[in-house]
Amino acid sequence: MQLQGKVAVVTGAAQGIGAEYARGLAEAGAAVTVADVQTGPGEEVAESLRKDGHRALFVRTDVSDLASVEDMARRTADEFGGIDILVNNAMIFAGLPFESIEDMPVERFDRVWSVGVKGTFLATRVVLPYLRARGGGSVINQGSTAAYHNSPNRLHYNVTKQAIHGMTKTLAKELGKDGVRVNCIAPGAIDTEATLTGVPADVLARAVAGQAIGRQLHTGDMVGVLLFLAGDQSAAITGQTLIADGGVCFLG
Repeated sequence: MQLQGKVAVVTGAAQGIGAEYARGLAEAGAAVTVADVQTGPGEEVAESLRKDGHRALFVRTDVSDLASVEDMARRTADEFGGIDILVNNAMIFAGLPFESIEDMPVERFDRVWSVGVKGTFLATRVVLPYLRARGGGSVINQGSTAAYHNSPNRLHYNVTKQAIHGMTKTLAKELGKDGVRVNCIAPGAIDTEATLTGVPADVLARAVAGQAIGRQLHTGDMVGVLLFLAGDQSAAITGQTLIADGGVCFLG
């Protein structure tokens, strides 16, 4: 197994692509901490992994709260001996409405930014000493092609993802000397429940129609990208955002 002996943390792992990331890492041999603010679903993900013979821990984590993130990292290291891989996946997306800047409540903008950008900042900052203690590691941020398309009425989501893409580049330069690689995945429209129920059907249909590969993207498509960035096969890659959208951005 390519990640045998490694320890991974996945934020926002109680459902959707985060849960798939956690399973993919576990099946590749890593011990996994499922970090999420949702206790019930998060416990279910971790228990499912343990039932299949994997090492998994759930820690209730609010990524926008420093003390909560510190507790998660400490409990992960206590349980598994350290941390090698951090997947910054937590984000508010499910139920996020399409709304103009005039109709967008300031509180909603603040919350989306706090979970997506501040959460990525805090988790990386807190986990960094653990990565250094292992001689380096891999940080993988969850971006989005929304950062490139700039769709109207999605300002909160779009600018959050743009900031995460920028943070990826800056941290890659800053942390390279520590043996820490920082990369980002920018998925297109994936068939998660949040996407299928939260994105208007006509918008989703246009996204699929615009792909070079001509089919709906699946969470499994993203897991392969994640495992590549987490493992030694990508040892020379840092500061990059891998666009995995079936060719939409390529086709313009």
